[in-house]
Amino acid sequence: MGQETAQSNFRRGVTTLVLLAMLKKEDMYGFQLVQEISNVSDGKIVTQEGSLYPILYKLLDSGYISDRRVQVGKRLTRVYYHLEPLGEDYLRTLVREYRETSRGVEMILEASEL
Repeated sequence: MGQETAQSNFRRGVTTLVLLAMLKKEDMYGFQLVQEISNVSDGKIVTQEGSLYPILYKLLDSGYISDRRVQVGKRLTRVYYHLEPLGEDYLRTLVREYRETSRGVEMILEASEL
């Protein structure tokens, strides 16, 4: 596996975790998710809409989230995403795995005196 693929998988995993966490707070539409992720992370996590939607579609297909369309104005329709109970279970699993991995990485860095 190349470095670019590993980094891409890592980012996709982190984005999945972040999206589910944001949707636990409230239902949101795509652009709103992008803005809120940036705002809440103080600009440390910046997501592009183009990379967000494939992850949202995968979460939809897996039953972790659902979507609903809302007419805004005469021509604009927004798609709001909602965290389903199955998605809440998945989020808890991802958070646990993330925290365990982070602790392991910190232990290795400390042992390496970095």
